This record gives sequence, structure tokens and C-alpha cells, in this order.
Amino acid sequence: YTLFETFRLIQVEISFKLKGIALQTIHARELPDCYAFQNTITFNNRAHSGKIKIYFDSDTDIQECKDWHIFGSVLQKNTQYILVFDGFVILSCFASLILCTRSIVLALRLQKRFVNFFLEKYNRHVCHADRLEFINGWYVLVIISDVMTIIGSILKMEIKAKNLASYDVCSILLGTSTLFVWVGVIRYLGYFQTYNVLILTMQASLPKVLRFCCCAGMIYLGYTFCGWIVLGPYHEK
Repeated sequence: YTLFETFRLIQVEISFKLKGIALQTIHARELPDCYAFQNTITFNNRAHSGKIKIYFDSDTDIQECKDWHIFGSVLQKNTQYILVFDGFVILSCFASLILCTRSIVLALRLQKRFVNFFLEKYNRHVCHADRLEFINGWYVLVIISDVMTIIGSILKMEIKAKNLASYDVCSILLGTSTLFVWVGVIRYLGYFQTYNVLILTMQASLPKVLRFCCCAGMIYLGYTFCGWIVLGPYHEK
């Protein structure tokens, strides 16, 4: 154990190497590219200002791998089970998509018949608010969620098979669809009397809450830009 006086520290350099393999081309029966990263982290305390500056430098060397055998592969043994589970999710979402789309189509047909009946019987046009009563918003939410889940699951399977590398798009689709699924769970709480009152209150107050958020958001944006302009020049970033 050695006692180190930090106030006498001037500069420290940490160097290390990392190796990586581009597995994207393995599926095409080509030798993948091997990457060698020479990294250096520098802690600079020459100014003795109480804050050590940190610098990171990385040099990359790209070469073609020399051997077909890759050790330490990230491929898991249960990849096939994951693909089967993804296929089951796609089939379930596809069935849900068909049923919800069928319900929306039937609702639109009923809406059209109602509009024609009202026009022929009473010679009056139905307003848009009454027409929207025929369309179940929860079904629309489920349709959007199912479409995003199907596309995201297909991208996930392609990424597992090393055919694609669209990680960002896949994560956005699956994450947003998960959010919509959990929001859709609120619909089932409406079958309970206690929670149904809360859901009806949320539905009635949602337009006013959105208008309040728009107005309050302008004030928050004003504070944000004010702090950015006033305090920004004093921040290193």
C-alpha cells in the first residue's frame, strides 16, 4: 500500500488494446473484418485548478481476419428458441391486427349506414363528433401497436440472423409498441366500477390537460433557452 498525494499529480496515461470482429459478413461466407483499437486515456492535471481534464484518443486498425474459427462468439445457444418466440409474437400480433381491423371496418360500415339513415329519415347531417363515436380508439391504438411490434420483431430476427444492423430502428419500434400495449391495459380497468370513474374523468379532462401542457410548455421552453443563453458560455460543453 502506497500513500499517493493527489495534489502532486500532473498527468496520468492509461493505454489498452481492444479487438473486435464485424460479424455482419459471416452470413455471406466471407472472412469478416477484424478491428484492433489502440486506446489511450489521459488525465491532465497540469493546471492544478481542482478539476482534472480527461482526454480519450483511439486509433483503429482494420484487417481481414485470417481464420474462419471465431472464439468467444456472442452467439448464444438459445438463439433458435428466441427466434421461435419472436415468430409466435408475430403470429399473435398478426391475428390481433386482423381482428381489430375487422372491427374498425365493420364500425365504418355501420357509421355509413347510420349517416345515410339520418339523412334520408330526418334530412339532417351527422356531425363529426357523433361519427367518431362509432370508432373505438382503443382498437386504433392496438392496430398501431401490432404493426410496430410485427415490424420490430422482424427486424430483431434479421439482426439475430446477421442480415441487418438496424438496432436503433428496432429498439424504437419495440419500445414504442410496448408503451402502447401498457397504455392499452388501462382499457381493461374500465370493467371495474371504481377504476371506470377515473378513466372517464381522464377522458373528459384530456383535451384541457393537453391545452394546459401546451401553454405551460412555452414557459418551460422560455426558461430553458434563457438558461442556455445566459449560462451556456460558462459551461465547457
